[in-house]
Amino acid sequence: MKIEHFYYDEQEKWFAQMKAAMEKHDAELSKEERTLEQRKSDMELQNIIQNAEREEKETYRIVNTEKYCWFKNMTKRVIQFAQLSGCNIKIETLPSMDAVIKMQTGCIWLLSDGETAQQDKRVIQELIDQAEHVYIGNSEREGKKVLDMEFVFRLYEKLKKTEN
Repeated sequence: MKIEHFYYDEQEKWFAQMKAAMEKHDAELSKEERTLEQRKSDMELQNIIQNAEREEKETYRIVNTEKYCWFKNMTKRVIQFAQLSGCNIKIETLPSMDAVIKMQTGCIWLLSDGETAQQDKRVIQELIDQAEHVYIGNSEREGKKVLDMEFVFRLYEKLKKTEN
């Protein structure tokens, strides 16, 4: 599992720095050098696309029933958690057989000794443990800072195709 702490203000600053560095680099290149770099970049992109297409042709994606059942049960718990904590929530399964749970809230209170807080802790911990990728960051909503959480799950297994 990969966890990324993804803070939007830091990301925007990083994007601005990268854009400035790229513009400076481009300004230092001659037209021929810029064209050559563009061709090299296009070739690298073509290789990435071809490798992805080859992998798709060489494998099957088969729904993992255990993961799918876990996800269906977990969504019920997450919806209950979201209602109790006041989270905005979006749950979706994608044609790629991936699933995403997105939550956005002002805060999450997990410090209580009550049973509800223990259940909430278990829900969040299970999401983190089971997700392929976890993105945690912040943004602004209606003038207030909010916590954004996104959990990505792979509900499939890849099987190699065999030649008959």
